[in-house]
Amino acid sequence: MRVIVGSKNPVKVGAVRDAFGQYFRDCEVVSQKVSSGIAEQPMSEEETVRGATNRALAALEYGDFGVGLEGGVTMIGESLFECAWCVVVDKNGKKGMGGGLYFELPKNIADKIRAGGELGPIMNELTGEDNVKEKSGAIGIFTKGKLDRKTAYVQLVTSALIKFVSPEWF
Repeated sequence: MRVIVGSKNPVKVGAVRDAFGQYFRDCEVVSQKVSSGIAEQPMSEEETVRGATNRALAALEYGDFGVGLEGGVTMIGESLFECAWCVVVDKNGKKGMGGGLYFELPKNIADKIRAGGELGPIMNELTGEDNVKEKSGAIGIFTKGKLDRKTAYVQLVTSALIKFVSPEWF
């Protein structure tokens, strides 16, 4: 079985490899750069889901499963929260989704995003690190390493696989 991740980000690829590996022994996980078809910084859950879906469908052209992972932000009350979604699709048209990773963003970061910034580069700037989103992510910085982006994404991918691994419930 060939699983294509619609991203070259090693955190996303590793999360997909770990999640699929829980259920499927003989799966090859490959990264493929594809377009999300949305803004670099998705500003709503709807846009984030659309980006994950677009990535999954584009990745499916290269394998048996296409997987799209997309991080975005969403307003809840007066606060801006990080969110993330995973979409998994197969050649038969089955689609599974998993979302989560909600945490409130600090006001200074939320203000920069509202002004047109993207969370990844903002975190790079504020921490002095390169490629935060390809490492622990903002969640890793804010939790002082107790959570990281890959671990969170494994949960999203596993949730998106529910329809595939427990079809008797659907």
